[in-house]
Amino acid sequence: VIFLVGQNPMDANNWRPTAPGGEPVIDTGDWRIQLQPDSRKRIVDKIIEILKRHLPFSGQEGLQELKKIAVRFEEKIYTAATNQ
Repeated sequence: VIFLVGQNPMDANNWRPTAPGGEPVIDTGDWRIQLQPDSRKRIVDKIIEILKRHLPFSGQEGLQELKKIAVRFEEKIYTAATNQ
């Protein structure tokens, strides 16, 4: 089990992986390089589909706003993630 601990629990940019005892986890490689090139796009597309079911939107402008939200959300999760 790996916990994420940061200086400010609400600030995902400061998170770093730690073991349950509080010791830093040794990074043996970046898991991101193993992702297929279209993986992130597929994830963003799934997020957009979920947002479309739960948030009202209208026309192309509304769809573009949902896409912006999905891209920002995926980027935050991708950046903060310690593994896939």
